This record gives sequence, structure tokens and C-alpha cells, in this order.
Amino acid sequence: GQGVRGAVRSAIEVAATGLDGGAARALGPDALGRALEGRLREELGRRGLELRRLDLEGIDTLTIGSDAALPDPGTKLLVVGLDGADWAILDPLIESGRVPNLARLVRDGVRAKLLTLSPMLSPVVWTTIATGVEPNRHGILDFLAQAADGGGREPVTSRERRVPTVWQILNDAGISTGVVAWWATWPAEPVDGYLVTDRVAYQLFDYRSNPDDAGGKTWPPELYDEFVRSRIEAPSSVPWDRVATYLSGPPRGPNGFDADDEKRLEEFRTLLASGDGYVAMAKALSQRFSPRFEAVYLEGTDTVGHLFMRFRAPRLPGVDAARFETFRDVVDRYYEQADRYLGQLLRNHGDDWTVMLLSDHGFSSDATRPQSTDSRIGHGAAAAWHRRFGVLVLSGRHVRKGVRLDEASVFDVAPTILALFGRPVPQSWPGRVLAPALDPAFLESNPVRLTADEPTLDRADTGRVASAGTGASEALLHKLEGLGYVSGESKQGPSISLSNNSGVSLLAEGRYAEAERTFRDGLARDPNQPMLLVNLGLALRFQGKREEARKVLLGVLDRPTATRLAGNHLAQMALEDGDLAEAERILRRVLRLEPDAAEIVTTLGSVREARGAIDDARALYRRAADLDPNAAPPRNDLGNLARRAGNDADAERWYLAAIEADPYFMGAYNNLALVYQDRGDLQKAIDLYARALERSPSNAVVMNNLASLYYARGELDEAARLWTRCVRTSPDYASPYNNLAGIEIARQRFGEARPLLERALAIDPKYADARVNLAIVELAEGKPEAAIRQLEAARSAGERSTSLLNTLGEAYARAGRADEAARAYRDSLALDPSQSDIRARIAGDGR
Repeated sequence: GQGVRGAVRSAIEVAATGLDGGAARALGPDALGRALEGRLREELGRRGLELRRLDLEGIDTLTIGSDAALPDPGTKLLVVGLDGADWAILDPLIESGRVPNLARLVRDGVRAKLLTLSPMLSPVVWTTIATGVEPNRHGILDFLAQAADGGGREPVTSRERRVPTVWQILNDAGISTGVVAWWATWPAEPVDGYLVTDRVAYQLFDYRSNPDDAGGKTWPPELYDEFVRSRIEAPSSVPWDRVATYLSGPPRGPNGFDADDEKRLEEFRTLLASGDGYVAMAKALSQRFSPRFEAVYLEGTDTVGHLFMRFRAPRLPGVDAARFETFRDVVDRYYEQADRYLGQLLRNHGDDWTVMLLSDHGFSSDATRPQSTDSRIGHGAAAAWHRRFGVLVLSGRHVRKGVRLDEASVFDVAPTILALFGRPVPQSWPGRVLAPALDPAFLESNPVRLTADEPTLDRADTGRVASAGTGASEALLHKLEGLGYVSGESKQGPSISLSNNSGVSLLAEGRYAEAERTFRDGLARDPNQPMLLVNLGLALRFQGKREEARKVLLGVLDRPTATRLAGNHLAQMALEDGDLAEAERILRRVLRLEPDAAEIVTTLGSVREARGAIDDARALYRRAADLDPNAAPPRNDLGNLARRAGNDADAERWYLAAIEADPYFMGAYNNLALVYQDRGDLQKAIDLYARALERSPSNAVVMNNLASLYYARGELDEAARLWTRCVRTSPDYASPYNNLAGIEIARQRFGEARPLLERALAIDPKYADARVNLAIVELAEGKPEAAIRQLEAARSAGERSTSLLNTLGEAYARAGRADEAARAYRDSLALDPSQSDIRARIAGDGR
């Protein structure tokens, strides 16, 4: 009854529901148009209309205020955090039926690998998960913080967090919440519901929270005495018979171990007691308060890895045979216990609940395990055992069934939680709503909304939050020092670990100069910290300060906790400099300590390839790929070898395998797009680049290459838009300046092209294409001698392309230097004899 306009409007509303707003902002009208077109064609067909063509000329991102009145979908959500859980351990357990609760969630829902961030430390990552923002924004960068009285340092508290958590944002919308054991929640802040902090149970080794001290441990405060204290489990209450069920080999009593293993098993008792206590509290409080959002954190899956992962099969070199036989199954059996905890938590949550299970990072459990450092915290570089992909499962109400997401990030968790409750997502958050995991019918009724408002933290109730208990903080501080999470340097001023972690976070954001300053601040207090030195070396390398970086990295190459990372970067720099013998010497030295380090094997493959030993390189790349299922570089390198051999089918297969292993590895997208370009399938290449930009919206190389494809198709406006964005994103990247100048030249706007080319050459004086384009500008402005100077400078630097030589020939001809013009044209024909127009020029000139 509303005519064609009404039918079109209705079809658009349905077709656009659930489209990723983040992709729209990142990619622009062209990409969004492609995403919309198929769905719109289907919806129009249902209304008796045929879509012939869709032109989308621009996008306005519609936002609402964060306090806007929105329909409440009535969502109830349980979030369970399993620290350090890894699919490499879980998948075999799922297949063998040993973790039935998790298996059911996966079968009935969505699974994904969850990309973590740097630094991979629990308080840092779990606070990002809870707040949706980067560590440098939320303020939790370490296990320690400056004490409120300024007199020293204390274990990190909720006071250091500068932004609200997702449960506080939900509280502001009138949604009740319950949180148990989440990192950096002590002292407890006021919530609508309940909060049990991370300092209630015996969660971390050797820390004994005084059960008589209720200060700041719960909200509301009276909850501690009424509900929580009686459910705290002491490690001594865990019977030996229960501990023994996790052990293998000949049975032994509690006194049948040496002092080192006795401590290990006592720490294991601690994690069992902690898990029992927190799960009991979560169950009881859920029944009493009935919140709509619940979050429960369980630390044991990470701790058990640090205690026993060295003993998991296959047996590592240097691992005592008797210990291996006793402890080989502890990790997997504890994962079964974690699944039982999950079952207990699920028992109170019916089909009307959504369930989210996730980990903050993965944990090395196979041949990739470090061999030169103990997995135990305090006995080596414990964080070196963490892997960059954790686990994510979404299941239950509002979730699609039996779906595997290509990728997800810890930044995506908070936006997805808000979307499930129908709340707007802040535009400034780096993550996106995981819309492909959600039921389309739910998204149709509750479309993802964005807000320009920034969530703010209300500290009005700070006076009601208990002060830190000096004794408890001191006890936890000593415990963290003993575990090796923090160093025992002077308690005054910022900690060494804070300097390191803050610098690592800046490195991850590409802020290399700031990272360098931060690492140097830490080294001023302790000049011999190996990881500070390694990271300083990386910051220097990424800024192009190669000699200084090499000196720093060589200085820590013999330090066991630094050898692997420092050696890999030193070898890569030697490879870049053409010193292949030195690169190989360093890598083989590292491999004597870490024979199964996949990244070292991959770099050695690159060195062997550069030395012409292609079969060696191929074998090394295959070995690295077999060692690490999440390693994209060796798979990408195998694709490169196949492509050079003319086998595009194998190249495509390996590039796709690299993307599956690590959906955030941009090199494989670029290389696969080149395969599609060679086939003449520009649209497929464009779609692939669009996928890459969804995962890495600020990747300048991908943006530049995608714009080049639009340019090749004659879509100059779309190319110019992307290149302009590329310049804003990476102002020191020369290529987009040159390419934007190419568009201006094509439009005969030579005055606009000149400053772009001059900027490109200021960044990279050896950039031959930019010199050719600048010569074209000089010719257009009647300055052939200036053009000749540009082109001869490029030729002196070794550039010998036909475009350069042909432009040089024209410049010489316009300058009246016919003999030199002819020589330039003949040099061009020597490179490509098929240039009939150039041959005609020479013939027409009589030379």
C-alpha cells in the first residue's frame, strides 16, 4: 500500500540489520555497498522487486546518547573467565568426551580463537575485557601501582582503573549485576547487585587473606560476614586423596615427594581451594540476588599450566622421567575440574540465559613450549608460556548454533555484552560487536547502536570504599615478588615491571618513541633488567635505529629469558643487511637452547631461502607450521615459495592456511590478493583486502593496496578516499603520497601533485616512482632539465624501469638532447622489446 518507495524502504531496513557498523566506518561506501547488495536483492525479491544496481554514495553513522531510552531485550548473561585456557588442550578433551559442559556450549553455540593483547598479564587483559579499552586508557598496566599515600607501591587495586567496567555501565541502565573474583576489583566499588573481589579466597599462591578482615572485600560490605566468609576454602581443607586423583604413575602419599614438589603440590591445593570457594560463592549469590548479568573468574586453568605444563606429554628434553610419569596428566585433569565448575555454574541458568566463556590468552602445551625457562611463576619468564590466542564460546539465547567465527579479539567482548543488553556501544572503543555470532532475529529487533558519548567513572562513592589494609597489601606484594611477577627493587617510584608493561603496550600501539622513553626510565632504575633491554632493542629497531638496537640486543643474547626474542630480532636484522652467515649463526645458537621454537625455525628458513637452499627453506617452513598451529608466517612463506615456482593453486592454499592460523596476519591477505590480481579477479582481491581491513582498520599497507585496485578499475574517488585515510593513519608512509599525486596528475592538477611528491621523497629519497611522477610534473610545467635531474637521480640509485627510461627519453627530447633521448629509449626497449610506440619514436627520430 506504500508503493515502490515503501517497499524499498522496508527492504533496506531489514537488509541493513546486523551489518557491522565497524566495517562501515573502516571501509566506506564501496565495501558496505557490497555487503548490503546481496541481502537487499533478496529482500526486494520478496516484495516483488528486482535489484538491478546499487549505488551507495556515502555513509552517515547514526549515533544516540548513551542515556537514550531503548527497548530492553530482557537478556540474562553469564560470563565465565578461565584464565589461560587454550583450544589445543580443550579440543582433544572435547573429542574424548571429558569436558561435557563445555562441549555442549560449543555444539549449541559459537566458538572462536580470541586474540589477546600485549602485555599478556592477567590484570591488564582482564581489565581490557571488562572495560573495552586499551591498557593505556584504562590504567591497569601491571600487578603493582603507586600506593594512595605516595609512600611506595601496592598490589593493583580498583582505584587505578580510570574508566567504568561493563557491569557499571549496565548498572547505569538499570540492569542488576553480580561479579565474583574478577581481577583488580578490590576494594569493592558500589554496584547494583553484588561484587566479591579478587582478595577474598586463596586465589594466588602464598597469599593468605586474613578471614577476619572484611575491609573492601565485598559489596555490599555486610555480604562478607553474611554470605562469603563461611564459603572460603583453606588449602589445608583439600584432602590428599583428592590431590592424588590428578596424579599418574605409582601411587604415593603426601610425604613421598621432595621439597620442591611438595611446594608445587601445596600450590596446587591452593588453586583447588580457591576454585571451590569462588564457585560456591557465585552459586549462592546468584540464587539470592538473581542478577541479569553475572561474571565469574577462575584462575586455576592458568595456574595449573604454570605448575605442571613442563610435564605434559610429549616429554620435553631435560624433564625428569619420574616427575613426568607423576605429573603428566595434571593439566588435562584440572581442565576436567574446570568443566565441572562450569557445570555447577550452569545449573542455575536455564535456556533463557546467554553464556559467554573466554580466556585472556592461550598457554603453550605442545612442542612450542619454552625449554630454557621453567613454566612456574618465579622460576623464569613465566609469561613466555602464554600464547596470543585464547578461547571464546557464546551459547544459549540470542546466539546462533554451531558456528565458528574466523576471529575475535579481547576488545570485542565488552561491545558484544552491551549489544546483548540493547545498550549503545561507544564509538571510541577499538572492538566491534560480534554480530555474526548473534541470532539475526535478535539483531533485527535490537540493532547495534553506537554512541559518541564516552563512559565516565563515577567516583562519588569513593568514600564508602574501604581503604587498603596495609598488612594484606604487604603480604600480597611479597607474594608477587616471590612469584617473579614483580621485581624486588626499591618500593619507591614506579615499578620496573610497570615501566616494561607500559612500554610494551605502547609498542603494540606503534608508539615506538614513547615506548623507548618508557623503557629507558625503567633501565635508569635497574640497568640490567633483561626484558627491559630486549624491549628497548625492539623500540629502537622499529624506529630505524638499527646499530643501537643491535648493540642492545647483543648485550642480552646470553640471558636465558631473553635469548629467544633477542636472537630472532638480531637474525632478522642481519638478514635484512645481507649478512646471511651471521643470521644463521645466531639462529642455530638459539636453536641449541630452544630446538622447537617455531619463530626461530621460520627465520632460519628465510635465511636458507636467501642463500638459495630452497629445499632446506621449504622443510624448515613446514616444520615450523607443524610445530605451531597458530603460526601464520611459515605458512605464508610456503605460499611465497609456491608462487615463485608458478604454482598458484598451492600458493592460494598456503595463504588461506596462514589466514586461518592467524586471521590478523596481514601479509597473507596481501599475498593472496596478488594471486587474485594475477588471475584478473580484481573484485575477489578487493573483497579480500576489505576482510583484512575489518580486522586491522589502520593497516596502512593493506589500505594502500586496496586503493591501488580501485585506481586500476578507474574508481579514482574511492582510491583517493582510501589513500587520504592512509596518509592520516600513517603520515610517515611514502607510498600513499605518491599515489595521491598520481591521481592529481591524471586529473591534470600538477600544482596539487607537487607537494605530495615532495613529501614522499622527504620520507624516502630513493623512492623511484615518486621521482618519475615528479619528473612528469616538471615536464608539464615546462621544466625538462629539472625532470632530467629527478630521473637521473633515480637511475643512479639503480632504478631501471621502462616508465623511468621512457619519461627520461621524453625529457631529453623536450630539452633538445636528441642523442641522449634515443639512448634512453633504446635502454627501455632492451628491457621490453614489445614497446612498438617507443620503437616508432626512435624510427621517427631517425636514430
